[in-house]
Amino acid sequence: MLFAPFIEYPSTRTSPLLRRTSRFEIRIGIMLTMRRAVYGIILLLLLLAGCAPDSKPNSPTAALEPAPKDTLQVVFFDVGQGDSALIVFPNGKTMLIDGGETDQGRRLVQKLGQIGVKQIDWLVATHPHSDHIGGLIQVLKSLPVGEVWDIAMAYESPVYRDFLLAVRNARTPDGKRPVFRKVRAGITLTPARGVRVEALAPREPLLIGTRSDPNNNSLILRIDAPGGSFLFTGDVEREGRQRLYAARAPLRADVLKVSHHGAANGTDGMFLRHVNPRVAVISVGAGNRYGHPHRETLALLQGRRVYRTDWHGDIVMRLGADKKLHIATTRRASEPASAAMQPSKPRIAGVVIGNWNSKVYHTTDCPRLPKPQNQVRFRSAHEAEKAGYRPHACVMGE
Repeated sequence: MLFAPFIEYPSTRTSPLLRRTSRFEIRIGIMLTMRRAVYGIILLLLLLAGCAPDSKPNSPTAALEPAPKDTLQVVFFDVGQGDSALIVFPNGKTMLIDGGETDQGRRLVQKLGQIGVKQIDWLVATHPHSDHIGGLIQVLKSLPVGEVWDIAMAYESPVYRDFLLAVRNARTPDGKRPVFRKVRAGITLTPARGVRVEALAPREPLLIGTRSDPNNNSLILRIDAPGGSFLFTGDVEREGRQRLYAARAPLRADVLKVSHHGAANGTDGMFLRHVNPRVAVISVGAGNRYGHPHRETLALLQGRRVYRTDWHGDIVMRLGADKKLHIATTRRASEPASAAMQPSKPRIAGVVIGNWNSKVYHTTDCPRLPKPQNQVRFRSAHEAEKAGYRPHACVMGE
């Protein structure tokens, strides 16, 4: 597998003038020099364009395979419209954070097999929404699991019930029932020498009465290793972020897993100033019906290296003995350079109803439609997105 670190391009130099011998030769020499200078400028512009931070990163393509010895490997899986990331620590121990929707479970287990994973030491559910825990059900049925980390909030859904049942029936490598740990901010773990995992959220008491309590109480993990750091944010929104600021949580990280699939409510300028990541990863499904990632989030990420699972497939990052971050993807994006900074087109058929005041649109059967005097009808969700409207929670299935 080919892995390439961030590349610094050398400056371009023009060739010296031809030796003066005659007026004719001088004219020829000047013409050649000017031509070479023009070529040099063109080459320099092309190199600069290739290094533009808001363009699609030109990482090598790779196949999923086991991590080299003594290497920290983080894989952001392409699980469609959902989240899933695997950390293989330098000593071979593993942590799986989320698993996408239920229909992604078998494929996720196959990918884990490609990487050589035979057991999950720490299985983490950031919050009980199906696009994060659904695929974990099949993992729990297929592989030994040492510990299960969960926020353990009161939440009723068929998928969460199936997840808890799978946890109850799961087994550790030695045939016992996995430890079920209710995780809160302050819990730390040293899975390998020089590597530290810390839970930054949620905190007691859990947030209640927000737009989405499961999202705002997401389990947020920070991983520090020699040469780099990673921040996994679940689907945290504004209220959850404000709690992090109030607690003065250590948010600075080299790699940010962008919250809530790039939704506008998952990221703001203050959060990015706190994290200040070199690299941002958006786990998102191609052409998803929510229009993720939203244009507001992409605008905030301008100037940073942005990877998207809908464009790049599985995204593999490694920190080895050289303490440099190496990145490869399983798919080389074929779209234009600016495509990574464009929102997805929503997939909702038919008329949607917008709220003139909140700039949020609803499906026509949404139980929380705005008052008639505040309604704006759009022929499609795409038309609503173009007008600057965002999907309501009923559209997003939350």
